[in-house]
Amino acid sequence: MQASQLDDAVARAVKSSERSVALRPVALYLLSTGVDVLSGRLERGGRVPLERIEGVPASWAHALLHFGWLRGLPVWLIENAPVEPAISEPAWAGAFPVWWAAAMGASTLVTCCAGSSLDNASAPAGTIALVRDHINLSGSTPLLGVGASELGAQFPDQSRVHETELIRAAKQAAERLGLNARECIAACTLGPTLETPAEQRWMARAGAHVSAQGMALPLIAAAHAGLGGLALVVVVQEAEAALDIAKIAARSEALAPALDDLLTELALDVQRVARARLDEVGR
Repeated sequence: MQASQLDDAVARAVKSSERSVALRPVALYLLSTGVDVLSGRLERGGRVPLERIEGVPASWAHALLHFGWLRGLPVWLIENAPVEPAISEPAWAGAFPVWWAAAMGASTLVTCCAGSSLDNASAPAGTIALVRDHINLSGSTPLLGVGASELGAQFPDQSRVHETELIRAAKQAAERLGLNARECIAACTLGPTLETPAEQRWMARAGAHVSAQGMALPLIAAAHAGLGGLALVVVVQEAEAALDIAKIAARSEALAPALDDLLTELALDVQRVARARLDEVGR
């Protein structure tokens, strides 16, 4: 059977990164919230522009791969812009780093973005939402055109993407750090505009507590690649509130250190859960 274009691109990236990336990851941190602070906490770290990696889609060429050990956890950090792949690229390009990291040995995806509350009582602004499930309302999937890929099942099981043990560990870590973290269901939207009040009410009636732009693609790719995941949404906008960019920016800046501390605190738990997942696969 002929390999899909995704398989070919991943194979080229693996071969190229074996020459230029001095670390195989246990976890991929794909963060729309930025990686500057977290990358500074890596031990024996390094970085590689993705434009130097063969097979990487053009829409990722601007990004940097940071690699190193976070409290003993081998990680890759990539800043994820919540956008769709370029029109000239296949749909899978938008989540390419997930398959690439999986092929290099990763078993866990940690992904974060900023978002809006859909229910101020369940997820007020200032909350770090721990996503226990999601609704894909983006109108897209990175599996379009993947076809007969050897990188995952044709119909991936999304019921195990959100690692229950990691969510529990994140909640406990947030309590230790004095952070307001709550389990939530996320409505994954396309963006880049915020939702109308009517759209927010509709999504809330569907069962979602927060909206998150650009989160569906990596989560679907993780399901296809067999990765367990932890998805976090930093809630920076109240439900049905008028758009106030200054207030959103201020909340994002205020919550950024707390998010970095939480991700650092969780590294040991990510390592533990990742090892358990690999053991399960090996049995």
